[in-house]
Amino acid sequence: MAKIIKHIHILGIAGVMTAPLAIALKDQGYIVTGSDQKNIYPPVSDLISDIPINTTPIDNHIDLAIIGSSFLSFSRCINEFDQIKKLNIPYTSATIYLSQKLIKPNSILIAGSFGKTTISALVAWILNKNNFHPSYFFGGQLTNNSPSIKFNSSDWSTVEADESINGLDTKAKFLYYPVKYLILTSIDWEHKDSYSTAKDNFEAYRQLVKNIPSDGVLVYNQSDPEIPKLLPECKGKILPYSSTKKFDSHLIGEYNQQNIAAGYTLCQYLGIKNEDITKSITTFPGIKKRLEKVYSTKNIHIFNDFAQSAIRVKSALKALKYSFPDHHLKVYFDPRATFLQNRSSLLGFSEILPLIDDFVLGKISFSADIPSSDRVTAKDWQNIFGTKFHYLPTNENIIDYYSANLRPGDLLVNFSSGGLDGLNNLKKVYNHIKL
Repeated sequence: MAKIIKHIHILGIAGVMTAPLAIALKDQGYIVTGSDQKNIYPPVSDLISDIPINTTPIDNHIDLAIIGSSFLSFSRCINEFDQIKKLNIPYTSATIYLSQKLIKPNSILIAGSFGKTTISALVAWILNKNNFHPSYFFGGQLTNNSPSIKFNSSDWSTVEADESINGLDTKAKFLYYPVKYLILTSIDWEHKDSYSTAKDNFEAYRQLVKNIPSDGVLVYNQSDPEIPKLLPECKGKILPYSSTKKFDSHLIGEYNQQNIAAGYTLCQYLGIKNEDITKSITTFPGIKKRLEKVYSTKNIHIFNDFAQSAIRVKSALKALKYSFPDHHLKVYFDPRATFLQNRSSLLGFSEILPLIDDFVLGKISFSADIPSSDRVTAKDWQNIFGTKFHYLPTNENIIDYYSANLRPGDLLVNFSSGGLDGLNNLKKVYNHIKL
């Protein structure tokens, strides 16, 4: 007889997948504990504040361990995983857990190098508003604080399907998930830490499209030049999407119109009435840290965004230019993403130069396993942005710079994928300039 699972311990519990999963499991009645790095920051720390973290002994009181993608980044998690294996405690990756427990026969995956989180959340929102009651996961938080993971009993699920390979995963996350309906936004080679060549990245997407069954559907971005190479692999129906139709929405920018169009195209195919889809779109609240306006005063607007790769940053900046064409656009870039430690990650950033008036780079940090010959330096960034570039490695430098230089008609956007430094700096700048 199978062992009854009561206590679940999650390694790397503060991740975008594992934190909401922990809350969902707790709501289902499980005892949930976890481990992660020593310092965990809002909004994740607020989300899992009622869950014991870094205090639970690894022993046979634990019935199941779920291993998050980031666990190899923290020595505590690595040591705990060794103990879990030593004690023969059952374990699984977070990716596999979702593939087995959350995904349903009518499985919708949203994949691509940009737009996944917004589209995944939007599709889940539309389906909920139209009584599909899907299980769902997306890697962000709605601005109205609705949960980003939900287990439901219907035959429908929608999941943000990432191409990265990390933790216990040995292939792209999206290849672990059964798929019937796929929205594909792009197939750019973003995760250079997961794929050594563009060909390897392409092959992962090729296999994903190949996995669509004959009664399935591929909804794809027809403006992406590479996706057509994958279309012959699809056994199901193929539907392009574009942003020719304009939607009334809280989301700003042309690229968000494309994101909405992707969700609209699929939901229309699923038989939801056009007026019901558009009504749902107008009520969609949007995602935190996806061009989220955090402060506004004296015709100075300050935004916060999660983007780190060149293509995502460019899309965000084009959206801001679209909505604020007369403002001076200034970038405060906090290079938190691991892939930004490699010099090759800077390819494409030169394309944003014409869009901006100023580029401030926060502190550059490195992992010990990055060879010095491959490491990005401030000089590399300066070679891209020239006289528009400022390297300000301390919080004090950044606060002083913007407090002295922001003027009416300026728009400042902070790009950061982690930590509180950026938001804290923006708050201090706002408190200074609003006086």
